[in-house]
Amino acid sequence: MKSSFFSFLRRSFYFKMIVVMFAISVIPLIVLSYISVSVSSNTVQKQVNRLNAQLVNQVVDRIELTMIRFRELSEQYSRNTSIQGALVTPSEQYFEEVVRKRDLISVLSTASAIIGNVEGLLVYSAITDEVFSSTEAPATLDSSPYKPLIEAYLSSGQTGLFLDKHSLPDLRILDSSTYYISRVPFFMYEDLKGVLLISMSNDEYQKQIENIQLGNHGSISLLTEDGQTIATTSKLETQEQNERVHNILEHWKEMKRPTQFAVGTSIVSVKQTSTYDHWIVVSEIPSNELTASTQIIRDTVTYFLLILVLLGALCVVGFGYQLYKPLQAVKRQVDAIKKGNFNARVTHFANNEIGDLGRMLNTMSVRIQDLLGDLRESEDLKRKLEIRALQSQINPHFMYNTLNTIRMFALMKDYDKINMLMGRLVALLRYSMENFEQTVPLEKELDYLTDYVGLLNIRYKCQVHLLFEVEEPLQRMFIPKLSLQPLIENAIFHGILPKKLNEGHITIHAFNDVTAKQIILEIIDDGIGVEDNKLTQLQLHLQREEITESIGLLNVWMRMKLLFGTGAHIELNSDGDGLTIRIALPLETVMIKEEPHEAP
Repeated sequence: MKSSFFSFLRRSFYFKMIVVMFAISVIPLIVLSYISVSVSSNTVQKQVNRLNAQLVNQVVDRIELTMIRFRELSEQYSRNTSIQGALVTPSEQYFEEVVRKRDLISVLSTASAIIGNVEGLLVYSAITDEVFSSTEAPATLDSSPYKPLIEAYLSSGQTGLFLDKHSLPDLRILDSSTYYISRVPFFMYEDLKGVLLISMSNDEYQKQIENIQLGNHGSISLLTEDGQTIATTSKLETQEQNERVHNILEHWKEMKRPTQFAVGTSIVSVKQTSTYDHWIVVSEIPSNELTASTQIIRDTVTYFLLILVLLGALCVVGFGYQLYKPLQAVKRQVDAIKKGNFNARVTHFANNEIGDLGRMLNTMSVRIQDLLGDLRESEDLKRKLEIRALQSQINPHFMYNTLNTIRMFALMKDYDKINMLMGRLVALLRYSMENFEQTVPLEKELDYLTDYVGLLNIRYKCQVHLLFEVEEPLQRMFIPKLSLQPLIENAIFHGILPKKLNEGHITIHAFNDVTAKQIILEIIDDGIGVEDNKLTQLQLHLQREEITESIGLLNVWMRMKLLFGTGAHIELNSDGDGLTIRIALPLETVMIKEEPHEAP
C-alpha cells in the first residue's frame, strides 16, 4: 500500500506541480525570512552596542562638564571680593563682627541659590579659624565635621582639590556628597585668607543617569576610581551590586581597559573620565535585553511567514486544483474512450486551452460514435450478405447430390424408395428454405441431420449411425443454420463409404470446457481418415481461408467465425482410423435459447 502511494506521488502531475510551485514561492520566502532575521539580529545587536557606547560617552561628557563647572565655580567664588573682604581680622566691636559674618553667610546663600544644583557653599577663615556655611551656623574648625576635608586640602599644597569617598574612605560625609576645595584668594602668590568648599550631593549625579532606560535588567553606574558607587540604576542589592561592579572592573583591567566587552551573558561598556575626578561610567546590558528587539523582529517575521506560507500553500493548492480538475476530467474521458465507452463527456470546461481540449474530445467522441454506428451497420449487413452467400453455395451442392440419388432409384424403378426419398427431401427443403433465420438451436440442426442421414441410408447399403452426446443446456445453443450438414456429408462420402463396410458411425459431441471457458463442438467419424500431409495442408487452407476442393468445410468454418468471432478456432485430427473435427467457440459469444416455463 505504501509503495503504491509513493508510486502515485512520483507519477502524479498534480503533486509535482504543487511541489514545484511550493519550491518556487515558499522556499525563497523562507530563505528571505531567515536572512532578514539574521541580518536584523546582527544589525540590532551592533546598533545596540553602538548606542550603548554612545550612551556611556554621553554620560562621561555630562559628568566631565559637571566637574569642569564645579571647578570653575570654585575658582570664580574664590576670587570673589565679597568673600575675600569678609575674611579679615575680627573687629573689636561685636556689632561689626556680627554684620561681617552675616554678610558672608548671605553671600554664600545667594551664591548657592544662583548656582542651583549644588548642595551648599562653605568658607573656612584661616584668620578666625571658623567655618561659615550657607546652610549651617558658623562653627570653629575643631567642632566642624568639615575639618578633615580642610586639613586634607591644606596638606595637599594645591590650588584646587576634588574630594570624594575614594579620597577619604573613612569620612562619612563623603558617602553622600562630593567636594571641590580651593584657596581664598585663588592665586598662590597671595596670602592665604581661607578655603572655599563647594559641595554637591550624589543625588545630583543620580538624577543625571536615572532616566536612562536599559531594559528591566540593564543598568548604568557611576563609580569612583577604586570602584565605589556614586550613583547607579541597578536594581540589585547594595552588596550584590558592589560585588558585581568589582568583578566587572577587575575583568576590565585584565583586558587592558577596552571600551566594550562581554561579561557572562552581558555586554558591558566602560569609560573613565579624563578630568580630575577620574570617575568610571559602567553600562551593563544583559544579552536577553539585547535580543529583546531581535526576538520581536523574529516573532513578527515568523508570524507573517507562517501566514504567507499558509496563504501561499492554499493559493498553490487551489491554483493547482483548478488545473488538475479539468485535466482529470479529460483523462477520465480518454480512459473511457480507450475502453470503448464513447458516451463519456466532459461537462465542465475551463476557460483556457484545457477547456478547448475537453470540447474537442467531446466532438471527437460524438464523431467516433457516429462512425462506429455506421461501421456496425455496414458490418452487420456485410455478415448477413456473406452468410446468405455461403448458404447459397451449400444448398445447390446438397440438392445436386440428393437429386442424383433419386435419379438412380428411378433408373432402378424402386418407387417405394423414391417415395421415401422425396418425403424426406421435402422435409429437408422445408427446413432449409422456409426458415429464414440465419441461426438455429443445435437440437433443430440435429433433427435435420437425422433426416439427412436417413435419406442417405436409403440410397446406400452402408448404414450410417448418428450418435449425439450433447450436454445440457447446449441443445439450445444457436449455431449457423445448415452448418453441420456439410461436415456430415464429407464424413460419409470421404470417410465411411470409401471404407466399404456395411455400417459406419458418426458422433456429434458438445460440451463446456470450464477451464478454457470454451464450448467444444466435435464431429467424430470412423472412416478412413486423412493422411498427415493432406491434413496439414487442409489445416493451413482453413487458417488462410483459401478455397480448395473442401469447399463445404471452409464454408462451415467461415460461417462459424463470422458468428462467434475471431476467438473461435478449428482443429482437424486423424489417427488413420477416422477424422475428428474440433471447433472451439468462446463461451461469451455463445447464445443459448431460454427454455419456456409452463404456467402452474
